[in-house]
Amino acid sequence: MTWALHGIMIGGASLNLCCVLGSRRSRSGLAVVSTLVMLAAMTDSAFGVFGLGPVPWAAILIAWGLTCSALLRRSTATGAPQNALPHGGAGQTMLLHHPLGLVVTAGQMMAHTVMSPGAAAAAGHTHSDSLLLPLVCVAGGAFVVWSLMLLVTESRTRLERGNLLGMSAMTAAMAVMPFA
Repeated sequence: MTWALHGIMIGGASLNLCCVLGSRRSRSGLAVVSTLVMLAAMTDSAFGVFGLGPVPWAAILIAWGLTCSALLRRSTATGAPQNALPHGGAGQTMLLHHPLGLVVTAGQMMAHTVMSPGAAAAAGHTHSDSLLLPLVCVAGGAFVVWSLMLLVTESRTRLERGNLLGMSAMTAAMAVMPFA
């Protein structure tokens, strides 16, 4: 079961990268780097390729998500033409999809750490997962629902739909991972 979930996570991140690279409307440096960081985090969590644990990946994902959000906010605040912004005319909601996905993924990685056997005993806290797990479950569920709502309620290109489906599948697989 764990291998299947890792496969879904890596497959979703790979689909996301392919869709971003293939789309003229949603391809931007920020989106490409976001998907590469996400794919690296998923690959490392599945196979230990880079040897970073969940805490460093969570820090990287949050830092890059916040950086993207700040840069996107500055782009929209300066009145950049709509076609100069990442995701072109796809609207403001798509501008936040990748950065928010990075933060949700970071939370899920931290929840995996808390739920791992012996993590509470090693930290000296038996109640360390009391608030994190429900918060991450709600955030992950809300992100998947939001992604699927974006998929069905607005006109999207095939690549944007693939992007939304890939992120949804990856987030859902990560949510199930601690219980597998």
